[in-house]
Amino acid sequence: MAGTKVRFLPGRSPLEADVVRETFAIAQAQGVKTYLVGGAVRDAVDVGRTPAQSLKGEAGAIDFDFAVIGSAETKGQESPAISLARVVAENMAGHFVLLDQSNDIARVVLLPHQDLDSTSTAEPQTYLDFAGCVGGSIDRDILRRDFTVNALVFDPDHSDEVLDPTGGLSDLKNNIIRAVSEQVLLDDPLRVLRAYRFAAYLDAEIEPITRGYLKAHVQTLNQVARERITYEFFTMMNCHKVARLIVEMGQIGLLEEIYPELKDCRRVTANSFHHLALFDHSVETIPQLENRFLALPEWVQQSAHLPLVPGVTRLAATKIAALLHDIGKPNTWEITPEGRHTFIGHDKLGAEMIRPLADREKWSKTMTRFVERLVLWHLRPGHLFHTGTPTAKALNRFYRTVGEEVPELMMLAFADFGATCGAGLAAERDRLERCLVELMDGYPAYIEATKKLPKLMDGADVMRILGVKPGPIIGEILNSLTEAQEIKEVTSVAQAEAFVRSYKAAENL
Repeated sequence: MAGTKVRFLPGRSPLEADVVRETFAIAQAQGVKTYLVGGAVRDAVDVGRTPAQSLKGEAGAIDFDFAVIGSAETKGQESPAISLARVVAENMAGHFVLLDQSNDIARVVLLPHQDLDSTSTAEPQTYLDFAGCVGGSIDRDILRRDFTVNALVFDPDHSDEVLDPTGGLSDLKNNIIRAVSEQVLLDDPLRVLRAYRFAAYLDAEIEPITRGYLKAHVQTLNQVARERITYEFFTMMNCHKVARLIVEMGQIGLLEEIYPELKDCRRVTANSFHHLALFDHSVETIPQLENRFLALPEWVQQSAHLPLVPGVTRLAATKIAALLHDIGKPNTWEITPEGRHTFIGHDKLGAEMIRPLADREKWSKTMTRFVERLVLWHLRPGHLFHTGTPTAKALNRFYRTVGEEVPELMMLAFADFGATCGAGLAAERDRLERCLVELMDGYPAYIEATKKLPKLMDGADVMRILGVKPGPIIGEILNSLTEAQEIKEVTSVAQAEAFVRSYKAAENL
């Protein structure tokens, strides 16, 4: 197969990566023909567009995929791909992992270099994946890859060329995601979701024929392990712009395959406050969040970009919470005789539904707790202003209860509000918008004020004054005392002692 001449981005030529160059040298010494394939080649080629950052794999690791020619000549003999992986692991002080012996796939994990003078690692973990070529031919092997932009091949013997039999270079230049064939989606149904992940990562469009394949095979995703689905979806949501793709995923039914809880949302109709039916409202929160994001204060954006768990930013987790924030509505939906739609308690029911969903999807405890809290609290910002201007005590209680999730809860509140444009809310929109902005803008001042509060009493003092043993009531009293300090009802130790005694009398302790 003839190669295509290419230019590589500065510093991104495959042979400029030490691990790639060393792997090829080991393969040559072993007499094994080896190619670099997939994302590492895609992200290295200069096609005249803004380069994407290297697409990282599990927990921020860097992936290099190698295709190895050859097959075991003697029954029972280890295949060249697995054998090469063992030798590479030994030579690079890596960890060998046999992934799939029957399909000739192995991995070498290179642990990051540890700086002895620092507690942090100097570089990310690196994965080297080795797979034997189908039929012992790189030509046939390329045709089993998922998308044309991932079917580019680098041959170390031709350092200024790539093999491109599927037109991947043209698609990469024109920002197109195209399946190599319909069969590749059936071979691994996760690719139905991966199409959208790569479209988000490359800010590309899925071409019409491939989109038809995805729609036709969307239900095959239920054959895939939930951990793989979660990884792909979380990786996608980490991308800066996913709104248009989430909308498209909703149109073809893919979102319900990822989160079946969204299916019931389709039966809840629009009403006087919601101009969209519930499913469409839930999807619309993602465009609303992304459209608003750059206009939010810097401190909100900084919080959003922090990692919540490895590989998932707080912003990505907030988008997922936005998508799921109303899953409690279908089972709390009632229409009064006057025609008013009610969803009493849907926030609490939705939060309760997150835990089993998270268990099924194999979320971490931190991710589960974060989304659960946002779903539970998503009504609170608006409710603060339903009966007029909230008191300082109510505002402080909101800030204290929500805590470090205030930035993300406000993002969700703005997204929810933006996706709610029914006629019944029209007269109140400007006022509620101002109220939400004031609530968000008040948080930094609250934090600064709390830092200056003196500690008038601790748990031991409370137990001494009340003559009680440790228990939940102590924390409750201390929280109430802090609240009283915040609104300057208590400013001294003497007033704090009087407050605790009055609390004792009120509660009959």
